[in-house]
Amino acid sequence: MKKVTIKDIAKEASVSIATVSYILNAVGNQSISEETREKVMKAAQKLNYIRNLNARTLKSGKSELIGILLPQTSGDSYWSTYRYTEAVRLLGKHLNRQGYHLIVSYIDPIAPKLDVVLEREMDGVFVLNASQKMFYQISKRFGVGIPLIGIDIYNEDPLFHKLIPDFDAAFAKASEALGRRFDFLIIDDYRDKLLLDRIKQSSGLEDDSIHVYSGDKKLRSFLSGRSGQFGCAINEFLFTRIMNEPFDGKLAALCTSGCPELLPPSVPKVVFNLDAYRIASELMIHYIRKPHESIEPKITLLAMQE
Repeated sequence: MKKVTIKDIAKEASVSIATVSYILNAVGNQSISEETREKVMKAAQKLNYIRNLNARTLKSGKSELIGILLPQTSGDSYWSTYRYTEAVRLLGKHLNRQGYHLIVSYIDPIAPKLDVVLEREMDGVFVLNASQKMFYQISKRFGVGIPLIGIDIYNEDPLFHKLIPDFDAAFAKASEALGRRFDFLIIDDYRDKLLLDRIKQSSGLEDDSIHVYSGDKKLRSFLSGRSGQFGCAINEFLFTRIMNEPFDGKLAALCTSGCPELLPPSVPKVVFNLDAYRIASELMIHYIRKPHESIEPKITLLAMQE
């Protein structure tokens, strides 16, 4: 079978060879429309073009691989496997358009094996839902030169960018959807205790009105004394679990996983603008290409969908 070249792609996409080269090699100093970029990538896919990543790495010193680290244990809730599916999909979509490829790896938060990032010579890493301890363990492991962005991690180190939901605005929106301020809050388990504390603070509720999910039995016990009350639940997967309980109050859902269609139309929902994952992807690429140019602010908020 004849090897597909960038000349073949240029002919298929009706663009110049130089344009194909710029796009496939993720050259950042060229102004190329998104329409042209997508046309070239679709042509490359149609022709089954396979790039020589090893040769590219030797030439540029970059692997064009981005890691996504997801802490996972067997004791997690059943939906933990799906909780960040949309986030991974969107990060992959935006990074692929810029010529980067994702490697997703689940790591044990108790005894993480982090050699995968070094072995694959990743250019950057997204860390999702990790504790402060693990995030810093990862940052120290890789050292200078590999940018890290935390998702659902609220570390206060100004060195790192982070992407978190705008809970202040989300709670206000949930109260608006319910027609009044909610009486209690149910939170999906976040490993970053600092983020959990900030969520609790944003809710304005006392500790005895806040429940962090850690099993069905405890959830049932918490709901048993809430008959007729108004509540708010963070994460639509967790909300589907709550729907199985005999609760006769009213609940609003904060759809932090980007899957509001999981819930019935009658459920008051707060939906986030997932364009923040495009911004996070662009930040990652910026730090890979221009590691000495910092961008402010360091916190990107997953804001409300208009």
